[in-house]
Amino acid sequence: MKRLILFLIFAYSSLYSQYIEDALRYSHSNGVITPRAAALNVAFHGISDDISSLYFNPAGLTLIGKSELSFGIGFTRNSIDANYLNVNSLLNSNNEYVTHAGIAIPVKFDDTKAAIAIGYFLEDDYSSNILFNGFNDKTSYIASETNFGPRNLNDNWAYKLYLSDNVGTGNNISFATPYMDSLHQNSFIAENGGLHNLSGGASFDVSEFVSLGFGLIGKWGNYSYNKNFTESDLLGKYANTNIEGRVFDRLKSQENLMQSVSGISLSIGLQARLDNFLRFGISIKSPTWYQVDEKFDANYEAYYRSGHNHEFYKYSGNNSYNLRTPFVYSAGLSIHGEGLTFAAGVQYSDDTQLKFSDAIPEVMALNNRIMLELVGRTTWGFGLEYDIPLVPIVARASYSRTTSPYQVDIPNANITNFSIGGGIYVGQKVRIDGVFRFVDYSEQRTNFKTSADLENYANFVINRSPLNMSIGVTYRY
Repeated sequence: MKRLILFLIFAYSSLYSQYIEDALRYSHSNGVITPRAAALNVAFHGISDDISSLYFNPAGLTLIGKSELSFGIGFTRNSIDANYLNVNSLLNSNNEYVTHAGIAIPVKFDDTKAAIAIGYFLEDDYSSNILFNGFNDKTSYIASETNFGPRNLNDNWAYKLYLSDNVGTGNNISFATPYMDSLHQNSFIAENGGLHNLSGGASFDVSEFVSLGFGLIGKWGNYSYNKNFTESDLLGKYANTNIEGRVFDRLKSQENLMQSVSGISLSIGLQARLDNFLRFGISIKSPTWYQVDEKFDANYEAYYRSGHNHEFYKYSGNNSYNLRTPFVYSAGLSIHGEGLTFAAGVQYSDDTQLKFSDAIPEVMALNNRIMLELVGRTTWGFGLEYDIPLVPIVARASYSRTTSPYQVDIPNANITNFSIGGGIYVGQKVRIDGVFRFVDYSEQRTNFKTSADLENYANFVINRSPLNMSIGVTYRY
């Protein structure tokens, strides 16, 4: 059984649009954080010795030793290949952003080394464009609304647009449509937004070999989803079919969602080290408690060959709820010698602990689906950092993999991540870092609701292959 992502299909019967994916979106980071951290991925948990320690393990802040200023920008080349009805559509798009900005300052209490820091990080970027089309000889969006939409005359857009007739009366009302299949369908989906992170942290040495750190994390962001969909009778199959004199030509819909979120969480970390040879760190991030507010609207227009020009129907709504993400547990190890550092790291979160609250019953019911459909998510990986002899250059490379949060999923649902990067020292105080990060994974989404035996004709699979590029400057003084 394949996983079905009911992704932002507007649940017209209740004017609410929450799905498990609304929770998963804010529970996992795929941000660059900093160019150096991106070059090492999850393996950076085994190093944690610069401003990115605020995000990975705050205990590593004491290793900076000096005051540090850091800033970075990023660029993403999104490549999305969508397969719908066995037709592939490739679409590329670009996005630029600030990856991070932060400052760390060492302090001393008697003989105890300590450090404080504050930093901004782009935790995730949601920008992408998806295009797909095909000839659907099995089912239609009109049939979906007719069969699964609201059972009343005022709220079913297929009925309001003269694309279906009502059958039955009173409490037994239902709808029927002749436009069940053989329509050409195409869609363009634009997603935008991002999740931002403002972290403050402090660390101190509890002994010569062990440090302890704490962090307070504020998060905010937004996500927008805009879908334009058209299905047309290009073959003229229904040229002699009409409902109340209107002969159908095409349907156009536009569906929009805007979410804004804000949340807070805590982190604690411990780092042990043996001279400059070995480091081991563990960290725990508390659940993030989010407040989510959203607005959504949709516009449906039907055009006819004869009998009338067109009809349109609109609706809009808003909603708010709370969301709690799970604890995140991380650990890392690094070994250093002869200018070469090998690092490995692992991160785990139990996505069955995602929870909606302070919401309508339809949203609260998702908590049961979360328990039944999700599992724990693990990210593991390893990386290398090498100070090249005789030149002020450091090279980095890493590989990591993140498992799917679903119990059953499609092929290639695990996220693979390969990075290559490096840094150049400019004098004694400045280092310029850069990274290329290659990501690959697949998702299955639902275009519209249909019966189980027709799901292959209502779902589409997208393969994401974004290339992240980032450059940053670090100044220690």
